[in-house]
Amino acid sequence: MAGYPQFPQYPTGQYPAGQGQQPGKNPFADGMPPNPYLAPQPAKYAAPSAPAPPPGKYPGLWREGNILVMHKLAPLPDICLLSNQPAERRLKKKLQWHHPAIALSILAGVLIYVVLAMILTKRATIQMPLTQDWYDRRQRRLMFAWGVGLACIALMVIGIVLTAQTDHPEYLLLVLAGFIGGLITLIAGQALIGLVAPKRMTDEYIWLKGVNPAFLDRLEVWPYRI
Repeated sequence: MAGYPQFPQYPTGQYPAGQGQQPGKNPFADGMPPNPYLAPQPAKYAAPSAPAPPPGKYPGLWREGNILVMHKLAPLPDICLLSNQPAERRLKKKLQWHHPAIALSILAGVLIYVVLAMILTKRATIQMPLTQDWYDRRQRRLMFAWGVGLACIALMVIGIVLTAQTDHPEYLLLVLAGFIGGLITLIAGQALIGLVAPKRMTDEYIWLKGVNPAFLDRLEVWPYRI
């Protein structure tokens, strides 16, 4: 019929040259023109465990509200995450996160919590771009935290020594003050030195909080529900 492509016709039970009648195999797979009416077939490959990053100006990076969503293997551009200015330094940063509900297991015992946290904690390492100013600012915060932490330890030692030498239990207040001060320094120091922190993490993606809003405006909106 005019207007339709003509396909070679083969008698029943015969196959093109070079093809044997093999069960489960299409005898016309090779040497035949394609069927123009056949629907496109998907490529044969293993389905990814998570959506593949679509192409874009910053592939593998998205924004979700005030959160940066990134693939663990996505390269960060040479733009400071904290100032949105051209980056001059790179800071190797190790990230850890586990679901907050795991902390409730501490009610059953510290050892149980530690074991669950070790098993269920997600980890990743990124090369964080920073300006020289932010890099120096972090170094100053780090030195300050170390100084306060050492001072708290010294206060605890002094309190223990004075209590032992003078037999005045009120000096134990120095030990308590040093312990509380050291604990506060440890918690606050992690926030100040860390600069950014994971809000959530999967095996392939990281949700980072603390990123400059202007940097996030460069990115496409996170389109998935994971």
